[in-house]
Order: sequence, then C-alpha cells, then structure tokens
Amino acid sequence: MQAIEIRSASNDKVQVRVQAVLALLRGEPPAQVTSHFGICRSSLYKFRHRALDALSQALLDQKPGAQTPHNHLCKEQEAQVHEVCTRHPTASSYQIHERLGADAPSSRTIQRVRGRLAICRLPKRPIPHRPAVRLSELRKQQARTLINLKPFLGPERLAWDLQNQYGIQISPATMKRLKRRSYEEAHPPAAPAVWRFYERHHPHSLWHGDYLEKVTLTDIDRTAFQLTLLDDYSRAYVFCDLFTDPDLLTTIHALITAMRQWQTIPQAVLFDNASNFRGKLLQAFCHNLGIRLIHSAVNHPQTNGKLERALRDDMREFYKQQPEWLLDPLRRALPDYVHYRNNIRGHQALQGKPSSKRLEEQHWQALPAVLDRLESYAECEVKSRIIPASGSFGFLGRDAYVDRALRGKQVRVFETFYGLEVRSEVGGRYLLRDHRLYNNMYKQPFYRRAELPHAFRFEPVTDEECPRIAVAL
Repeated sequence: MQAIEIRSASNDKVQVRVQAVLALLRGEPPAQVTSHFGICRSSLYKFRHRALDALSQALLDQKPGAQTPHNHLCKEQEAQVHEVCTRHPTASSYQIHERLGADAPSSRTIQRVRGRLAICRLPKRPIPHRPAVRLSELRKQQARTLINLKPFLGPERLAWDLQNQYGIQISPATMKRLKRRSYEEAHPPAAPAVWRFYERHHPHSLWHGDYLEKVTLTDIDRTAFQLTLLDDYSRAYVFCDLFTDPDLLTTIHALITAMRQWQTIPQAVLFDNASNFRGKLLQAFCHNLGIRLIHSAVNHPQTNGKLERALRDDMREFYKQQPEWLLDPLRRALPDYVHYRNNIRGHQALQGKPSSKRLEEQHWQALPAVLDRLESYAECEVKSRIIPASGSFGFLGRDAYVDRALRGKQVRVFETFYGLEVRSEVGGRYLLRDHRLYNNMYKQPFYRRAELPHAFRFEPVTDEECPRIAVAL
C-alpha cells in the first residue's frame, strides 16, 4: 500500500514538471510559473533544457527495421559457404549444411547466401539435346497385337520378334510397359471392398462368441482356449474363461452362465463356423429360448470383427504381460482383467467411455423361473425306435441296456444338457451321462476304442434331478 502511494506521488510530481515546462514554452513569465507550480527558477530552466534535448532526439531521421542486425554471417563463414557451393554446384542446401559440419548455418541461411552471391544450383541431369522418341500409333498397335498373340514371351523376346519380323525396333523396357498395360486392360483391378459397419442399439441385443486359440500352456504343453462372449452394443465381456477341452456343451454352459450373471436372455448370438458352435443341441437350445442363432460367412472373420479385435487386445494386454502361461494362475488373473476391461478401459467407438456405462442402460430382466431352468431348454430329439426283446440296442459298437419294462415299447431318444436320454410312452426317463466323451473316444484310432466300456446302461432319473420342458409322451 505504501509503495503504491509513493508511485502515485512520483507520477504527480512529473506531471507538475511537465505542465511547468509547457507553461514556460508558451511564453508565460518565469516568476509567475515558479510561484504557480512551486519550482525554483534554476530547476525550471534545467527541466526546459532536458525537454528540448529529448524533443530534438525524437525528431531525428531513423532507418526502418533493426539498426544492428545480429544474424549476418561473418566473412569467414560466408567465404566457406561460397567455396563449398562452388565446389558442389548440384548439391542442395541441406547437403551443403551436412558438408559444412555442426557449426554450419541453417539451410535457409545457405539459400539466402546463394541468392545474395548469385550462385546458381545446377540440375543433376544434363539438359537433353534431342527430343524424346515417341512411338507412332501404328507401331504401338503392332506391338500390342504381338503381345496378345504371344503373351507367354518376355519383353526381350517380343522386342526381337518385332524387329526381325516387321523391322520395328522397340526397346525391351518399352515392350515391358506395353505388356503390363495390356495385362491391366484385360484384367482390371477389383473394386475396393465396401465395409458395412453395424451396431445394435440396446445392451444384450447381440452377443459375439469366439475362441482365442493362441495360448500354449508351459506346464502341460497344451493349448488353452479362451471362450469369450462380447456384447455388441457395449463391447463388454459378458463371459470369459479358459478351457482345455472345449466342446458344444462348453458353449451352452457359457451362455447359461452369462444369462444368469446378467439376468437376461440375448436376442441373438453370433458365432463362426467352428464345430463347437454348430450342432442340433445348440440350435434347439437357442430355438427354445427364442434366441436367433447366427453364423458368420465362411472365411469372413470381419463379420465377427468386434470380438476378433478384442481378442487381439487380450493377447497384448493380458497374456503377454504374464510371466508364465500356467492354467490355474491365468484363470485366477482373468477376472481382474475382465473387470478392468469392462469398467476402466475406454473404447474408441464409445468416445473413451468404459463398457459399463452402456451396460447400465439395461432396462429389462428375464423371469427367474426361466433362468433357474435354463439347462432344461437344451434338448433335441435324436431318433425314435422300438426296444427289442433283449432290452438293449447298439450304441458306439457296444450294447446299451435300458429297463426291462421298455422291451417291445416305442421310445424316443433325446440329447440333453445332462446326457443322452431315453423317454418311453409310460413316462419313464433313463439317462446315459458323458455320452459325448464316449463319442469322442469312439472317433479316435482303433487302439483307443478299447477304453470304451463293454456295455452302456441308461439309469432312471426324475424330473427333480434333470428338469425338462418337453411334455411327457
């Protein structure tokens, strides 16, 4: 505050002196000026002398621009630039700068020195002394005709044949250009692919499913398969886990787990054409729940492009960050990565927002009664047959036995989530578990079939053990 008052007082004093000097220059008497402004006569004349000197200096003529330019080269540097430019007349300013070393002026300064000293830069190629030789249309047509007649010949052979047969001399390089142009005219390039980008408008409208098959476990030297289900609208992982021997039941189990976790049933699921995504049981499961099952076109992974890109990110951001690829440690660390990907990691298609923001838009949930019995929706009829008097029928080269009460009865065989099931007219249910495991063993070489049981037996089950949605016969 005190400093402001001192500065204000100093400015007032200067203004008083200026007014006093101006009054003296207007011709007012010095005695009157000294008495009016309170300045002694000697100080008044001293201020007038200083004002006149400053005014005369301000009115002197001055050259425009900088008075002492500091960026001019010294004579030694300019002579060095002149020498190098003269010795290398075809070199550019950047090449001259490299030849002069680290202390050389900039390339732009070298260009100015060249212009000031009238040093012309010569072209690297000499000026042609004769006009370019152009083929006439008649000779071009004869060359094209020979190319179409003998497309299997090279440019040198074509040039020789043209010279020896018609007396036309064309260089092999020209024949090569004509041959390439003729090929391009006969085989025009294909039109660029037009990609169609799509996105659903609500969460859980479409789930993408696929396997990541590049994880080789270091402890057991086997490949682990990461089965992933991705929501199309939010780009979130609704299911993600590792398996060593996945099959069709693994896919159905993943769908059931995701439905119960998110309390919803998707409108459609999209898979590729792998055997784990194709089968009557999966088709029946989706049909019974009202889910549209979609398979991408063969050899067209772009249909499932969102998940393909996500799996590539998983390999870079998760698997390559692990010290070892062991099954149990990877499965324990995978949920944390999925949580990071759904709740923290931003996506470019979502303007940097995480997937959980769009998952929060879910506005409906499936009925608990349906979610509790999802396994029962996975069933399809395999065949219908009559049980012979022996009470058994052939299955995988073995005898499959059922209850004696079914002898001579019409039964229907169903494939369900729990196994292979036989249903009779009287309402009995008999189940053979792990039938898919036996089927895979039967597909192995002959020496592996010895591991199959000598006979199969269908055990009776109740509706409480294996719920079903089908009406009893």
